[in-house]
Amino acid sequence: MTLCVSWIRKVNNNEELIFATDSCLSGGERWHSGVKLFELPRKDCLICFAGETNRTYPLILNLISSIKFDEHLSSSHTDVSEVLEYLSNLFTTLCNSITDYGTQNFKDVLGEFEFLFGGWSWRQGRFRLWKLKYKFETSAFVHDEVNDEGMFYVFIGDETQKAESLLEEEIKNNGKILYRHFDMEPFKVLLLMIRDENFTTIAGAIQFAKIYPPGSTEFFGVYHQGKKTFLGKDVSFENNPSVHFFDPETATIIGEELPERLNEIVEDIYGINTPFIRECYPQGRIKPELTKRENHILKSIFNDIAYSRFLESENTEIENAQQQ
Repeated sequence: MTLCVSWIRKVNNNEELIFATDSCLSGGERWHSGVKLFELPRKDCLICFAGETNRTYPLILNLISSIKFDEHLSSSHTDVSEVLEYLSNLFTTLCNSITDYGTQNFKDVLGEFEFLFGGWSWRQGRFRLWKLKYKFETSAFVHDEVNDEGMFYVFIGDETQKAESLLEEEIKNNGKILYRHFDMEPFKVLLLMIRDENFTTIAGAIQFAKIYPPGSTEFFGVYHQGKKTFLGKDVSFENNPSVHFFDPETATIIGEELPERLNEIVEDIYGINTPFIRECYPQGRIKPELTKRENHILKSIFNDIAYSRFLESENTEIENAQQQ
């Protein structure tokens, strides 16, 4: 099976709903690079699964197709709660339509699997998250909402009790007493269990995505065993998605760091951007709370300077070679 987790991350009063999962697929064999976290044809929700791939893949593909070609479901004016109701009814209808399985018991034929589905509800102005599973007693999918009045997180899959125990330890190690709001502790638990060889059904690179209010998704790559991966697969020059990459050791985005200090803030280096740089680095030190826009502009400025210096260096080497 697998281990999936979703939680609300709160940093500096900003909230985001995160989905993360390993990449292990099973079904008579073991794949360590299977897609388990899915983008839907609307940008305010995500879905992932744990369990029988031969059941979950057809269900998710049907859901993606339904949303894509349904004007109501694909509209941003349709609340995520309505998508949930459609999803539950669709999955119920599809599972109950299975036939020709001989004398086998339907429960054994259907197998074990469950889903995490969540996103931003514009009606309630908050994130909502549900676990979904087929109930044989009612012959239907039921959804249990994660209680946002308590600790807003949920694990599904294998070894969930162990995962919750490790999460509690991680929280205590960070010196937190109340953990209604998380940072990246659930991510670290998932990584720890992937690396632990005792958990043989939890393996592969982490798949990772966020939902931001008021409803936009972003997928990330994650370094795994020293390599860039995206949705469980190694990244190559031929297949190099334009996404940010996470360092699992620090649970931070590679390349997102800004220097804490600048030695010289002069026009010879920063040109027309010098006043802006001085505003962001008073007395040469970065100010405590940059806005997202300031952060983005600073990175663009630093990248442009680095590229300009690279070109100057290359041109100088060419000129020196021509003179020799």
